[in-house]
Amino acid sequence: MKRVVIIGGGIAGLATAYFLQQRGGAEYKLIESAPYFGGKIVSAQEKGFVIEGGPDSFLTTKPAALELCRALGLGDQLIGTNDAGRKVFVWSRGKLRAMPDGVMLIIPTRIMPFVKSGLISWPGKVRMGMDVVIPPRRDDGDESLAHFVRRRLGSEALDRIAEPMIAGIYVADAEYLSLKSTFPRFLDMEKKYGGLLRGVIAQRRAANGKSNGKPATSMFMTLRGGLQDMVDAILARLDPQSLISNRQVVGITRASVGYRVALSDGASLDSDAVVFATPTYATADVVQSFDGGLADALRTIRYVSTATVSFGFKRAELTHPLDGFGFVVPRSEKRKIIACSWSSTKFNHRAADGYALVRAFIGGAHAEHLAEEADEAVAQMARDELRAMMGITAQPVLTKVYRWHKANPQYAVGHAERVAEIERQAARHAGLFLAGGAYHGVGIPDCIEDGKRVAEQIA
Repeated sequence: MKRVVIIGGGIAGLATAYFLQQRGGAEYKLIESAPYFGGKIVSAQEKGFVIEGGPDSFLTTKPAALELCRALGLGDQLIGTNDAGRKVFVWSRGKLRAMPDGVMLIIPTRIMPFVKSGLISWPGKVRMGMDVVIPPRRDDGDESLAHFVRRRLGSEALDRIAEPMIAGIYVADAEYLSLKSTFPRFLDMEKKYGGLLRGVIAQRRAANGKSNGKPATSMFMTLRGGLQDMVDAILARLDPQSLISNRQVVGITRASVGYRVALSDGASLDSDAVVFATPTYATADVVQSFDGGLADALRTIRYVSTATVSFGFKRAELTHPLDGFGFVVPRSEKRKIIACSWSSTKFNHRAADGYALVRAFIGGAHAEHLAEEADEAVAQMARDELRAMMGITAQPVLTKVYRWHKANPQYAVGHAERVAEIERQAARHAGLFLAGGAYHGVGIPDCIEDGKRVAEQIA
């Protein structure tokens, strides 16, 4: 039976252990340096609120997370976004302006709501419409999201729609974000249809033709009690004797067969295979002793820090209608928050009757230093911004800060080539595997799929 050591107890490491156990034929040890498993998936239930410290949902168009929840017996706990509040706002020129109905990330799919919107000026709307006559790019090389949007839709569309929407997902600088590795669909639409607007029209026609009459699954789903319920359900199915928390891996050496993994408490583990489900900089520090080239390649992927601040309020003390999922903030507005989620509108079961839950996001590629300040300073910063932008003067009944130091991998232009080089170098070491959000996608489904892939390779 193969002996496997999995380093990193976030969702990628947990998924690797889960699928290894499902397949059988391997003994594993899952090692986590923190006192708890789950990585950025952290939920809290306090004073009638369900608070997410990290991600609040997962994408269902990538099915791995949805399928895993159902396999774990959590199907009846799944909830989608609240259709009654399906609006997103953008802070622009001193006020919150509704994103036009039908905008798909960066592309308007409905004409009249877009025409009537005050978010984009008339010259900006005309420039976006020119997408239908701009020829597709011939070069197959990677380009930044900013360059792509500017080229096809213009600078105003980049500043007021694309950049803040994408920043809310990747907390990245659009000028450096790899289009190929984050939104390959847009590249495919340009190649296949000649442009984004033509592509959207063609795809909508095709989708209408294939409609089967069944109700559509919400694009984003979560769990009634918080996403940590998924982590807890995985842990309940793993062998408790195989779980090691609150200990660090301090070194790895090649053994006559496999590897010897040294832990911070002085213990060591012999294994036939090692899975690194840790940030690339942490992986680099461990592999440095036996492969400096692989360590250097791993360090080419940069990370940034973020923080989230959740506030619980008495609903009657808020004058704002909270009539949407929240808002995003363009970099050009020079605010201290990058987005705000109106959590109790976005999902049901997030606050008790008569209360509301909102969550502000701070840091990211352009202002990560703000996320490194003390909890009290971060919370006050968020309160000041919500007062200025939403008119919230009420005293919160709950305040909860989560900070994520160097926890967000940046998919810079050329990311796919960097990952290919990392994987090429790692492949020289039999039994060494890499998984996690730094490689093939930052979302929960991506990490689960990565863990499943590694488990299959080991088995």
